[in-house]
Amino acid sequence: MSVSRRAVLFGVPAAAAVVAAPGLLSASAQVAHQSPIDIQTFQAVSNPALPALHVHYPTALDLSVRYESKDGGQPGGCETRTSEETVLSEIPAGAAWVTVGGVRYDLANFHFHTRSEHRLNGHQFPLEQHFVHLGPNGEKLVIALFITTGGPGGTLQDKVLATVPEECDEDVHLAKANLAAALPRDLSTYRYQGSLTTDPYTEPVSWLVLKHHRGILPVSLAHFQSRFPNGDSRPIQPLNGRTVTYRPQHH
Repeated sequence: MSVSRRAVLFGVPAAAAVVAAPGLLSASAQVAHQSPIDIQTFQAVSNPALPALHVHYPTALDLSVRYESKDGGQPGGCETRTSEETVLSEIPAGAAWVTVGGVRYDLANFHFHTRSEHRLNGHQFPLEQHFVHLGPNGEKLVIALFITTGGPGGTLQDKVLATVPEECDEDVHLAKANLAAALPRDLSTYRYQGSLTTDPYTEPVSWLVLKHHRGILPVSLAHFQSRFPNGDSRPIQPLNGRTVTYRPQHH
């Protein structure tokens, strides 16, 4: 992502956008801009003029859900849980995308972390879902959705989490999944520049963290957490001078 596009997307001055682009700095001058972070909402800079998030997800898409193992080929790997592992569904090329500022980002996969990796004012949610998108030049944009219990059931998240496979088991197939209903109608987001939260922790990644969360059935959460009794989330990383912006986008 170019510096100018980053400045438009996040509403930060051009100089700050340069700081957020590690590839534009010398190795000795680089400052780590890693994820996840603790988002302090009262410190986020509200900017309604930032480009809106437009979601183009299908209402009926056949999905394959798998356990993303990092050590399945090693002795005992199928019984060992690590924070690098998750449950993931890859999305067929061109089947779903978002646009921000006129740029299309195709949805590559979604996956989950327990407990939530990001926090809001220090609060950690039971679960966090990441929708990983790729731009025209491979730029990474991730939408993060906090998930808690208390929902009526029947959501995409309930259906996926209730069928989470064991490590090294066969993939689980979901027919005609309603991906369009996976996100809340209110698309207000906290935005910042960060990194992947798993190895190799690549920078930069454009993060759009949704303000509104999704409620699911307690049994759905319990089934996923039974696969990761010690969790699969990365610890909070320092902000290191970054600016978090808030873009209200009420339905």
